[in-house]
Amino acid sequence: MLRHRLRRKAARPDGHAPASDPHAVAQASAARLACPPDARDIGWIKAQFVAPVPNTVLSGPRHTSVELPAHSNGQEILIVEYVAEGLGMLSGNWIKFAGRKYIVGAGEPVLDAMLRQGAPVRFSCRKGTCRTCMLQAESGDPGREAVERLPQEYREMGMFLPCCATRVTTVEARLPDLTHRTHTAMVAETVTPAPGIVILRLEPMTELDWQPGQVIGLMNPAGDLRRYSIVSTKADDFLEIHVRIYEGGAVSGWVAGLSAGDKVTFQAPMGDFTYRRQMLDRPLLLIGTGTGGGVLTGILRAALDAGHAGPIHLYLGGRTGDDLYLDDHVHPLPGDRVTVLQAASREAYGCIPAARVGTLAFDWHRDLGETEVFLCGTSDMIESARIRALQNGAALDRIHSESFDTPKPYVTTNAARLKAKRRDQGLWEALEHGAKLTDILIDFYTHVYADQQLAPCFHRVTKSRAIEKQYTFLQDLFSGTRLHLCEEPFNAPQWMVLTDELFDHLEKMFLDVVRRHGLAEPLIHRWAALHETFRRDLVKSATRGILRNGVEVDLDGFSQEIMEIGSVCDGCHAEIMAGEAVLMHNRTGEAFCQTCEGHQKVEAA
Repeated sequence: MLRHRLRRKAARPDGHAPASDPHAVAQASAARLACPPDARDIGWIKAQFVAPVPNTVLSGPRHTSVELPAHSNGQEILIVEYVAEGLGMLSGNWIKFAGRKYIVGAGEPVLDAMLRQGAPVRFSCRKGTCRTCMLQAESGDPGREAVERLPQEYREMGMFLPCCATRVTTVEARLPDLTHRTHTAMVAETVTPAPGIVILRLEPMTELDWQPGQVIGLMNPAGDLRRYSIVSTKADDFLEIHVRIYEGGAVSGWVAGLSAGDKVTFQAPMGDFTYRRQMLDRPLLLIGTGTGGGVLTGILRAALDAGHAGPIHLYLGGRTGDDLYLDDHVHPLPGDRVTVLQAASREAYGCIPAARVGTLAFDWHRDLGETEVFLCGTSDMIESARIRALQNGAALDRIHSESFDTPKPYVTTNAARLKAKRRDQGLWEALEHGAKLTDILIDFYTHVYADQQLAPCFHRVTKSRAIEKQYTFLQDLFSGTRLHLCEEPFNAPQWMVLTDELFDHLEKMFLDVVRRHGLAEPLIHRWAALHETFRRDLVKSATRGILRNGVEVDLDGFSQEIMEIGSVCDGCHAEIMAGEAVLMHNRTGEAFCQTCEGHQKVEAA
């Protein structure tokens, strides 16, 4: 439906419109409407107004407008303003998702348009980095900008990023479906080397390349998917994975019942937790617990096959001797090239008293400056091992880790860790009791806010506010004063999907800045280890809720709210009056007026 309203603007003393020359406005506007420049009849213009008007006079995605001066008497200019409700539907500038069509304004990011109209879509960075909002087009054209950040195989599947899309044309979309990109394999053998562990060997039915350490997504007949790391090398001609069986596990329980000859479906190998030829001359330190140890034996074999020249140390751990099930994988390793130590944390194993294998490894390898460190096992083990590796001087980009998460989501313990943290007086003094810390943080966040990958992490947060919060947090940790009530690390970016790769990028940038400011290397190692303590709270593969009194509260979705004070719509920037109903996003706090929300009702599927 098209409608218009009249309003009057005071002219300047010279008789012209305040913003621009009226004849220029009229000519430009008429050109946009594809009608003669001398057309002035309002009714004619209204009748012909059936196409979108780019670069319109009014700003805001809910308006597509044009101003045409009807006359000028030196005192005022009569303005005709056309507002096109549903114009996007006429032009095809819309996206259909989850049973509704959402109108997209000219130049407006599709994600923004969907959010202001209440679409049930997940999102995080809004800049194409995390792919949380990724959708799959079933028809229509999402535009070049929507796909240019995606790998070719995703483009071929119709995937696109709504946060980057600004030129959609009649797009019908759905949540991504990756299930058809699967392979089939026959079960060659199943072995139970220890209670609760199954070794599954698969013969792929199509030619496939892989490296030990990569992961495959194994799917049960119900479509449940779990990722498992590959133990075998390509020379073995079979895919070998080690599966810990969990009570009630949807996939592991199904694996426990497989037999030779059964067929299974899996997603292709992926990941970079692998040995690389640039590691040939460096020492290797491999630490694994449980089934993670099996993965490391495969990576170690790949290193030997590549002709690795540096020393190799393999540490395998478990809770009891039953968890140390890898004798058949360890015995063939050449004793003159590889040192192997196995330990159990709850009982003596051979001549080794009860001990955590990571503690033994890092106590015996205190200088890791040139070492490639591989860690594989539970998330708790990975966290403590990464901290120790950094304390022992390992370079951030030479620590490679793969964690095996349980079916239950991670529950943060940062409150207890913060309480237990002891002050670092030496580091605080080196930071000149805060003066140098301020300089470092200003330098660091200047780089962060200029970085295309990292800037979205601080959406709606000013640089000065980020510096202030980080200074307060670090001051309390280093000085031990506990003068400030800081936001818990788990909550700080709870809306942000942050990958390990992005966390590493952030940390590398930070450590480069600290080195430029002249901090000694041992102090840098301590600082890096402190940041590593909170990696699990910051890194998330999906959005999480926020902690309130120790309970995680889900903040996805929208709620209807009444504004207690006047504000501005986060969608179209129109004024929202006190007492007006708005649609508010629970996680970001963005409020959208009734006009924005109403767009989703223009045409329901």
